Amino acid sequence: MIKKTKKDLWVEMSIREVITQAHFAEISYSHIDQKAANINDAVFSSIHSFLSHCAMISKMLKANDRESFVKSIGFVLGISDDSIIHQRRFRNHLEHFDQRMQRWIGKFATGANIGTYNIGPKSAIQISNMIFVSHYDPNNHTFTFVDEDFDLSALYVEVQKIESIANNWIKKMEQGFKKSPFL
Repeated sequence: MIKKTKKDLWVEMSIREVITQAHFAEISYSHIDQKAANINDAVFSSIHSFLSHCAMISKMLKANDRESFVKSIGFVLGISDDSIIHQRRFRNHLEHFDQRMQRWIGKFATGANIGTYNIGPKSAIQISNMIFVSHYDPNNHTFTFVDEDFDLSALYVEVQKIESIANNWIKKMEQGFKKSPFL
């Protein structure tokens, strides 16, 4: 039996954390439509939670062993760098809202109507010069943040795929089909 190295333990623990973050993302996602059905503005808390867990998955997948920058956790699992999980632009808008707000005010100028924490089809809101700062449409799982739409369901499907891959990796490792060294 080969003893696991520190790197091997790091890989295993990182993959287990990917699974944990995927699980939490799934919980958050499952709460979104439940809250939206009750017209509960807490839906936005679940959306932010979902996106935060997705960001953690992305960070874990991009993590590398510092000695071999080519070999990341995503590399070990076979998750492409092109995966939607790594598209952080939208999540960065949320994280840097304070900085983005000044830019958006300059872009949209004064006189615009601000729509925040709305739930339902955008077409149901007939207000001229409307900027949808935060809006969720449960019909198509679209979160709109400052007039930019984001399909949450596509990200959710990717989270499920990544979780499955990570679970299978752990299962094969525990059954002895994945041998150390993992990198």
